[in-house]
Amino acid sequence: MSEKRFADAAVLYAELSASYPNEPTLKANLGMALHLSAQDEEAIKHLKPAASGMPDSFPANFFLGASLVRLGRYDEALAPLRRAVDIDSGHPFAQSMLADAHEATGSYRDAVKQWRRLRELMPENPFPYAGLVRCHEELAGDAFDVLKSRNPESQEVLLVLAHSRLASAQYPSALYLFRRALEVGPAAREIHLAVADLYEHSGRSAWASVERGKASELPQHDCGQPQSPVCMFLAGHYEALTDTDESSTDDALYWAARSHARLAESAFRELGGLPESFEQLQLIADLLGGQGQYAKAVDASRRALQIRPGDPVLERQFAEFLYRSGNNSEARSLLKRLAKSDPNDSRWSAMLGGLLVREQQFNDSIPYLERAAAMPDAALSTRLSLGRSYLAVDRPADAVPHLEASLPLDTDGSVHYQLAQAYQRTGMREEARIALNRYRELDQETRLRTEASASLEVTPP
Repeated sequence: MSEKRFADAAVLYAELSASYPNEPTLKANLGMALHLSAQDEEAIKHLKPAASGMPDSFPANFFLGASLVRLGRYDEALAPLRRAVDIDSGHPFAQSMLADAHEATGSYRDAVKQWRRLRELMPENPFPYAGLVRCHEELAGDAFDVLKSRNPESQEVLLVLAHSRLASAQYPSALYLFRRALEVGPAAREIHLAVADLYEHSGRSAWASVERGKASELPQHDCGQPQSPVCMFLAGHYEALTDTDESSTDDALYWAARSHARLAESAFRELGGLPESFEQLQLIADLLGGQGQYAKAVDASRRALQIRPGDPVLERQFAEFLYRSGNNSEARSLLKRLAKSDPNDSRWSAMLGGLLVREQQFNDSIPYLERAAAMPDAALSTRLSLGRSYLAVDRPADAVPHLEASLPLDTDGSVHYQLAQAYQRTGMREEARIALNRYRELDQETRLRTEASASLEVTPP
């Protein structure tokens, strides 16, 4: 074990455990050796009775939880990991693994508690900050979903959306949503102050002054004791506003959604303020990618690869970010290398084919897309790209099944239009007529949405 010859140690511990079957320590050591030699299924068989026979054993409980986590059995891992943390509350790996297990099972509130404890134990470790960002974003979404299910046009729903657009610098749509919120509900100082903030960020200070004047005409918040939710929020007491569930009032859910969003923003800033490291930059890239900020994710990934060139996990993530950010020239060579070295992963052939479709190199895209579409994990978007490529090179019969399978992805009518073309070219006239009618319906809806969006602009108060 001390020489890290774990598989050899497992053989010897198996012999010892067979000779002394009632000795839980030997079962625990055998389970540890099996886990450390990546034999988790076998490890669990010995660690379960060891943890049962020695409930106060940290190694038995920790390695049982670790094996279950590695096999993706997070629900089962919770109990032994909780026990391990109870035995040794200062063990960072146990804390982190328990937080991950809570997060994987959707127990985001419990995960938040664990990530906070780990942050206290290791304030320069980037993982708890990233965990807090993810969990608070999920909890904000949960609160918003309950609000939206009750009344999608309520003032609370409109305000949550408006603040989200404001945070992502989508000023015209944020202004529209703030004004809609004022139409459907009572005026409030914080709405006018938010609009003032919007005007400042968009370079319109004079208009911001007008909105601040409107805010000053409204009654001041009574921030005595007990404090109202708005006062608690303005004072930065976000955590105190997050204890909600599906039975909570709309007002409570609104402030919970806003508070979780602020806590996520705060954790992300703290993550960015840590000493730069490979792990910190990789986590930042992952979070930015999850938010759809692919160009920024590319930058963070590039800096991480400068610290650890050729890291296989990050290099694959970097390739995906390059592709999604539209950086075709840099993505092409990396995707070609990955498609060759990792042929069983459909992503690389799919992205390389998609990149060539963007550049209208349809003949070149088809072999990559065919390879990706033939794999069991192929995405519908891959079949859509393949169908479009077949159609572009005048192979309509080959295009039809792929375009038909891709119809769930059609939001603007374009897939129905191309399918109608494929039907027409293969003599399926009735099918072509039906697809073309559906295209016209979706196209009309899309044009109306586009016109409404295009009409949005930052206008005076």
